[in-house]
Amino acid sequence: MKRACKIIAGFLGLVLTFGCATQAKVIDSRTDTEKIQIVGQIETAAPTEAAKETAAPFASAAVSESDQSDAVTPQPIVVSDPATPEPTSVPTEAPTEEPTEEPTEEPTEAPTEAPTPAPTATPEPNRTEAEKFCDVAKSLIDVEYKRGGTKLETGFDPGGFVYYCLNKVGVKVKHKTSKGYSEYDAWQRVDSMDDLEPGDLCFFMTPGNDSVNCVAIYLGKNQIIYPSSGEGKVITNKITSSYWTEAFVFARRVF
Repeated sequence: MKRACKIIAGFLGLVLTFGCATQAKVIDSRTDTEKIQIVGQIETAAPTEAAKETAAPFASAAVSESDQSDAVTPQPIVVSDPATPEPTSVPTEAPTEEPTEEPTEEPTEAPTEAPTPAPTATPEPNRTEAEKFCDVAKSLIDVEYKRGGTKLETGFDPGGFVYYCLNKVGVKVKHKTSKGYSEYDAWQRVDSMDDLEPGDLCFFMTPGNDSVNCVAIYLGKNQIIYPSSGEGKVITNKITSSYWTEAFVFARRVF
């Protein structure tokens, strides 16, 4: 709009310049002491065809620009408050997914074994193997005597009697005679009757024999047990009697 106004003003100035160039008449009536300038009426002549052609392009350009400026819809001017800065958009980062921890398996406690309930019955006394051996022997009292016998059903002689009682308590030995057991060096030898312990095997040599011919089991308290050929059965007797004291050779400790 401002540019169109400037073009129109220039066009008018051009017309006035051409019209007034020769029309002014100056009357100069000066005396020796004073000069008087009289300006008469100025007549403006119509613009010539050459002037019109010269100004035409400028006028059409001004009109065209004016039309375009009128046709343009004015845009609203947004006046921002200088005190309040426009918010700057801050780029937001995509949220980082935190790694999820794998659940750790809690260690399973080993099942504790239930305590074994105490037996309600009175427990059997903890007897030694020697005591068990003596008990087996005493259980055979009055069993028949039989020469060379090793079984409960048929009877025993002294060697078979010791063989049976030892196997009953877990001592696995072969059947031997009384002399054969006396020679068993794996068992400790006991030479004095004063050192005897329950379960010891006592070896005797009775009158009329030149080597061990009888074996008995010492029960303690000077008692021995054995199959007697004279009585015909298993019996107990005192080792301190003169007969057995004189016949005693030595003993062996199995347990």
